[in-house]
Amino acid sequence: MILHNMTAPEVGNIDFEHTLVVIPVGSTEQHGPHLPTDTDTFIVDHLAKELERENSQTILLTPTMWLGHSPHHLDYGGTLSVYHPVYIQMLQSICQSYIGMGARKLWILNGHGGNSAPNQMVLQQLKNDFPDILIIAAEYWHVAAQEIASIRESDSGGLGHACELETSLYLYLDPSKVRLDLIADDGGQPAGGIWEFDMLKGNAAARVFNFKELTASGVFGKPSMASSEKGGRLFEAISGRLSQFAKSILQLGKESSI
Repeated sequence: MILHNMTAPEVGNIDFEHTLVVIPVGSTEQHGPHLPTDTDTFIVDHLAKELERENSQTILLTPTMWLGHSPHHLDYGGTLSVYHPVYIQMLQSICQSYIGMGARKLWILNGHGGNSAPNQMVLQQLKNDFPDILIIAAEYWHVAAQEIASIRESDSGGLGHACELETSLYLYLDPSKVRLDLIADDGGQPAGGIWEFDMLKGNAAARVFNFKELTASGVFGKPSMASSEKGGRLFEAISGRLSQFAKSILQLGKESSI
């Protein structure tokens, strides 16, 4: 079920007790010299649409949010960012609108790392206001971390931003928009050995970096290792895992997160 394709009475007839509302969130920001500024939104939008296609009777898909929290990319051109409170109010309002329609289970499907912290704040506030509603936020690369790890070829640090993963997915979904002649690896790990940057890694200590501190070009990782063929395998594997995850959410009771 796709919200934009439905009439108000049709939405009113949805069995929300057995429906998962999926809210994809992305960004509009620089992705180096070779990927468009819509990369995060473009990828999560395609993954969300595939998720709905595979589960059309149990998922209600929201239009993808294209504006995210991206202050760490503002030193480059092409980045649009909103402050935490604006992002939080916008996303919280969307969730509350669905709850008003009768939604009982919602998944904020995140496609941009900068949205992760405000997403958690949205979860906390909504949990306080609606304790019986199941609301989850999860990044697609964390949900499908094992699948991505089994396909990637780069070492740690190879998956970051406009990297092997994102470039491969974009090459698969729309190669005409990738500037192949401008693909170049960039980015280095911060000194001190405390932080290790990779999409599939966690860090014990938190610190905020501006991206200019990590990479001159805006790329972090190994886009040189990307390919359309790899992107196809990644898209299929990630989509399959997201579908499994959605089914698991539908089986959950009163919980706030996974």
